[in-house]
Amino acid sequence: MFRLRAVNEVIEESIRYLRHHPSVKRVSLIHALNKISGETVYSAVMLPPFPKSTMDGYAVKSSNCSSASPSSPVILKIKKESILAGEKGNTLGENEAIRIETGGFLPEGADAVIPVEDTEQRGNLLYVYKSIGKYENVSLPGEELDINDIIIRKGDILRPWHLAALEAIGREEVGILDIKACVFCTGSEFKEKFKPFTRKLVKGWLLEKGFTEVSVKVLPDDVDIISKNLGKAVMEYDVIIVCGGTAKGEKDYTIKAIQKLNPSYLLHGVRIRPGRTMCFSVVNDRPVVAISGLPVAAFSSLELVVKPILERWLKIRFLEYPKIRAKLVRRVTSKMGFKSFIRLRVYERKGQIYAEPLVAGGSGSIRSLVLGNAFLIVEEDLEGFDEGEEVEVELYAPVYKENL
Repeated sequence: MFRLRAVNEVIEESIRYLRHHPSVKRVSLIHALNKISGETVYSAVMLPPFPKSTMDGYAVKSSNCSSASPSSPVILKIKKESILAGEKGNTLGENEAIRIETGGFLPEGADAVIPVEDTEQRGNLLYVYKSIGKYENVSLPGEELDINDIIIRKGDILRPWHLAALEAIGREEVGILDIKACVFCTGSEFKEKFKPFTRKLVKGWLLEKGFTEVSVKVLPDDVDIISKNLGKAVMEYDVIIVCGGTAKGEKDYTIKAIQKLNPSYLLHGVRIRPGRTMCFSVVNDRPVVAISGLPVAAFSSLELVVKPILERWLKIRFLEYPKIRAKLVRRVTSKMGFKSFIRLRVYERKGQIYAEPLVAGGSGSIRSLVLGNAFLIVEEDLEGFDEGEEVEVELYAPVYKENL
């Protein structure tokens, strides 16, 4: 059964079997932050509804101030009332001015706001020392948010500005994709003295991607126990991930446990490095993924295989890692036919960005992820990159600055 398959082949095949779709639930705006939007929301209002001042000053008719200068000021009559934020003033007559706060709506007849610092008040007269253009220091109707503007698209990650815009149109809740995952860590040793710390990486990765709930359980190396727990999980969760038990041989407990569930789709072996022994299956129309219990191999499997499948299956647009160009300080080699996940330390020295491949142990070395800040994907048709070659890298942490 173990046969290495290309990543694109796995994605295209598995999508045809993933017929389950997580439900959408409504939550308060603050609880929607960094979750996946379950709806497309259009603005039904125009903001501002009327021309609005963008600073403290005086609402004026721009044509009355066209000749104003420091040596020859224009003199306007100040009306008694003031316009506060959110209020709208009365009609402004010819050669008149009215004090207005930031956020106040311009009265009829006004089309600009002259800043306080360009004026001088003497009694009920305003001396204007600078000309001003039409709509200067004014936010026009619909400029901040217009009717039918798309505030958030279904499948997008809800960011802080989305929440602000939703509140601006009067929404208190928004529908989010209620996507739940169960992570199993297999290994009898974890029941005794060792901690399966890869579970934190997997759970954190899923939560960072907008999952609403991630449950974690530790199971012994027992096919029946693993299969029983998986069978229950595929009835309660949308995504199931198992860490461990994927290696070729007699101790493929996880693979055997999945087989007992009669999956509609199953493959064991993907052309990625590290992580080639991962298994992707579909049970009860939802993904059951088995990945290595080693942290780097697990991260590689999540990024190179699980992430694009989630994007295609659920039509999600995950936030991308920032991409920059960097010069390799050492040659990177890869095996033809495999998509390789190379950990890097990217740093800036004298204005040049460099990428240092990290040789910090194998796929079990969490150290390479902690010391690094970026990764490089070497596609299947390449054998690597030469020293000094400029490559595109993806940053998961800021670029290090070196003052040398």
